[in-house]
Amino acid sequence: MIAFRHIKSLVKNSFYCSIATIQNDTPHCSPVGSVYLENEHQGYYLEMFTTAVRKANEPNPKGSILVVNTSMLFWLKSLFRGSFATPPAVRMLVEFGERRAATEAEQNRFRKRVNLFKRLKGHKIMWSKPSHVRVFSVQAVIPVSLGKMTNMDYSY
Repeated sequence: MIAFRHIKSLVKNSFYCSIATIQNDTPHCSPVGSVYLENEHQGYYLEMFTTAVRKANEPNPKGSILVVNTSMLFWLKSLFRGSFATPPAVRMLVEFGERRAATEAEQNRFRKRVNLFKRLKGHKIMWSKPSHVRVFSVQAVIPVSLGKMTNMDYSY
């Protein structure tokens, strides 16, 4: 079992997550940089480029979100130490809910995350209109094993 604080920190500090679904008998995986956890059982992501769930004839609500710590410093420290102090990655098995309009607070939270890039041309093209979110409920969290380096107790 992994402590929720580790999972929340991992999601918060990851540059992006991968969301996997199977829609219309076709597997689909999308990188998403806007995954947020509200509590141990619920979260949401801004649905700007992911369209598989929305376009499916009969949407499959089940999916998986892969979250990997993308910090170079984290990986260097861990490789030096020979172990990960916190989980390097987790898979969250989720059930997707309805798509809805993003609240102003959700939009501002996302804008804060991408604010570093606001002077770049691509910022306006990609992230200027965070209008919709899709909520999800977390059914299970599965730690990603990377051999002996992840052979630790992260329940604290």
